[in-house]
Amino acid sequence: MKKHFPLLLGISVLTGLVGTIFWHKNKQQPSVFIGSWFYQTPLEKVHFTINDNWQLTRNLKPIQTTLVELTPEHLILLDELGYKLTFVLKDGHLHFYDETEIDGSCHILSPTSPKKEIKAFQ
Repeated sequence: MKKHFPLLLGISVLTGLVGTIFWHKNKQQPSVFIGSWFYQTPLEKVHFTINDNWQLTRNLKPIQTTLVELTPEHLILLDELGYKLTFVLKDGHLHFYDETEIDGSCHILSPTSPKKEIKAFQ
């Protein structure tokens, strides 16, 4: 066993390095959330813009947020008052949930540019 220990150690380290390289190569940021979006309520039209640094603007006003979760299906931001702003990709549509809304309603967001297509992150 002592003769084979350096060989086993070398193979183990090599396997770890190769695995790490492939993991970083295949790890991508979900970009489906990046862009300009809107939804319409009976009282107003609400516009959102999300940039590639996950910074959010609402109706052209920057909102101070902290990134809580980012997966291919979820983007969860925490605003400066501690409320969650959740963007969910579901059934090919981007949904928006605001924790401050009393009725817990969900808004389906539409892209402001008709050319933007929402595709599930692969």
